[in-house]
Amino acid sequence: MIEIEDLRKIYRMGDIEVKALDGVTLDIEKGEFLGIMGASGSGKTTLLHMLGLLDEPTSGRIVIEGNDVSRFSEYEKTMFRLYKLGYVFQDYALVPDLTVMENVSLPAMLRKDRTEEQTKKDSFGILQRIGLCDRRDHLPRELSGGQQQRVSIARAMVNKPEILFADEPCANLDSENSAMVLDLFHEINEEMKQTIVMVSHEDWHKKYFHRIVRLKDGKVISDGRNETHH
Repeated sequence: MIEIEDLRKIYRMGDIEVKALDGVTLDIEKGEFLGIMGASGSGKTTLLHMLGLLDEPTSGRIVIEGNDVSRFSEYEKTMFRLYKLGYVFQDYALVPDLTVMENVSLPAMLRKDRTEEQTKKDSFGILQRIGLCDRRDHLPRELSGGQQQRVSIARAMVNKPEILFADEPCANLDSENSAMVLDLFHEINEEMKQTIVMVSHEDWHKKYFHRIVRLKDGKVISDGRNETHH
């Protein structure tokens, strides 16, 4: 579903070259819950941003569902992100002045192929899934961090993306809320066969992943099925 070939990202700072990614090659299967792990500065977020078309590689190739996205124009990338990809960030990134329902509907409203009726139905359905229907008219600041993160997952899922990207989604949550968020990912993955690529550096998150790719200094140092996955 995703093929990554010899991906490199070099940042130049004055005379210094920083190799954020140093020749990463891997395939990601449809329906997989993949964890990208490694120490801080290993290139995890850089890799996620490349795959999510949020940043450009210096060289290498990314093919998603047969599309060589490295060749896309900015407009094509924007459309691909809107129709095919969903994102969950560590800081929730909700719009503060919009209600929960409005935040969730946002990506659906940007699309041209959805009626308002359909958008409402989809948004309501996904809010039901995450158990926050009763909060749909609240503003983000009236919710706990865990609830806000669940809203951002609902927003990422409303367009039924092919791939859901999560960048350390539990970074700002305590362990109880983290477990709730990861359980939700697990459910979405199992029931909806949702492909999820998640960056994490927390060891206890491992049990949620089908497969773990470990990075160090921008290189893949291990890539394997997760035996502890339950």
